[in-house]
Amino acid sequence: MGREMGQIFLFTYKDPRSTISSPSFIFRVTISTILTISCAILSVLAAHKSYIAIINLRKYEEKSERAAKYSQTAADQLWKTRVTQGSSASVIALSLISSIAFFARASFSLIPPSSSWAVILPLINTISITAAFQHNRGFWKAKAKIPFVEGFNEGIQMSTEIRELLVALGVLWVL
Repeated sequence: MGREMGQIFLFTYKDPRSTISSPSFIFRVTISTILTISCAILSVLAAHKSYIAIINLRKYEEKSERAAKYSQTAADQLWKTRVTQGSSASVIALSLISSIAFFARASFSLIPPSSSWAVILPLINTISITAAFQHNRGFWKAKAKIPFVEGFNEGIQMSTEIRELLVALGVLWVL
């Protein structure tokens, strides 16, 4: 842990191409680490809300499946509900896995800082989060809350909160 090492939180990083540690490099890695941890925390929060939304909406799945046997509209709505929840959960999982990978890269030098993954992975996350947000918004924005159906209404509310978290995740991945 000589002078050429840069201390970042509890982890140390030494650039193999350099014999000195520049303050701008340390600042850049520190900001990157903070953003990565923020992405991971938001992803965990979004995953929790997604789980709650799916549980609340699944309470009405049996009734929805019975209605879908007699109505194509009900079948379409059931399918769209499943797909929107699945797309949100998928991009949230991708964001969490990507955050962990980026944290490992910054902390343990598993991926070289100049790697194309440092550009490609945030781009993939941003595009997929934007697509899931648009898909989710297109379906849930038009849904009204139904009186006396609390679990379904909570599912709608959680879906709204998930959309807000997707916006925040998208912004963090752009940074």
